[in-house]
Amino acid sequence: MNNWIPKNKIVMSATIMAALSVVLYFASLFIVLREIKKVENFYHDTESEFFKEKKFLAIKSIAEANKEPIQTLRNFFIQKGDEVKFIEQIEAVARRSAIKFEIVSIDAKANQPDPLKEDIEVKIGMEGSWKNIIYFIDKLKKMPFGVLIEKVNLDVNIPSQWSGLVEFIIFREK
Repeated sequence: MNNWIPKNKIVMSATIMAALSVVLYFASLFIVLREIKKVENFYHDTESEFFKEKKFLAIKSIAEANKEPIQTLRNFFIQKGDEVKFIEQIEAVARRSAIKFEIVSIDAKANQPDPLKEDIEVKIGMEGSWKNIIYFIDKLKKMPFGVLIEKVNLDVNIPSQWSGLVEFIIFREK
């Protein structure tokens, strides 16, 4: 009757086999999870490179499609070294306006929000008829460069002869 009771050796071997099976199961699970993580990382790296390439091509096509507006925006800011060209354009506009003018001051100040840009404050003294001065200011506002007219101060000296200052800011890249 005692035949159906397992012997100590059988119980021990079964316990060892069960423990070994559990250890092998968790070791295999750990290895599989690590390999899955590697595959996911490779996939994300590949996906990331693919999307970077795709994003680059999209930006490049957008830049190609909007060449003219981008160039207009770039022209809005006076490039380093284009200051003389800008002053020559102001002088040409003043001569076409038939006014007497003198550049009183030019002062460069760093732009606080954007360290790559700086504002150049310009003051011009002018004298002429009301119509010519207004024509000059209008042409100044419509220049291809970024011009912000801050202040216009005019007084009449003799009838139909006005004189004063115009203060404006131009924007330049550093």
